[in-house]
Amino acid sequence: MAVTIQKNGQIQITEQMSTGLRVFIFIVGLLPWRAPYELLIKPGWTGFHFTTIFFVVISLGAIAVSLAFIGGAIFGLNQMLTIDPANRTITHAYESAVVPVRVRKYSFEQLQNIEIMTHTWDSGPSTYGLKFTFSDGHKTEPGSFDSQEEAEKMKEKIEQLKG
Repeated sequence: MAVTIQKNGQIQITEQMSTGLRVFIFIVGLLPWRAPYELLIKPGWTGFHFTTIFFVVISLGAIAVSLAFIGGAIFGLNQMLTIDPANRTITHAYESAVVPVRVRKYSFEQLQNIEIMTHTWDSGPSTYGLKFTFSDGHKTEPGSFDSQEEAEKMKEKIEQLKG
């Protein structure tokens, strides 16, 4: 969940994945491994059967789902974007469970573009985010807003700070 803090003229957009959530997602990612065990290993198959193909396909699907959850738990980013008008800098700090903190610092002049991104969900209303593109090609998309108007206001505010 993204948190936007405006303090002392700075705007700070933070997204954090808690350790508890990472552990939960990782454990959920281990559950699909039961399908290959129950379908292929436990029966102790001795030869090829027509149903083997069906069980292999199901097992491969379960493994793919498992790897997606485990990857999300391990590589999901914690990130913070700080816009500092006093120093005219934008700092992007990010890390994951296996990647140490990395910090990229840019001047306002290095910010090429801010776009409003629409995230359309099947099970709920759309959300909106800001996509920052810098002169070296680095892109980041922190923040999540419930309405397009909120995202536009934040974009305008950042552009006004940029001058």
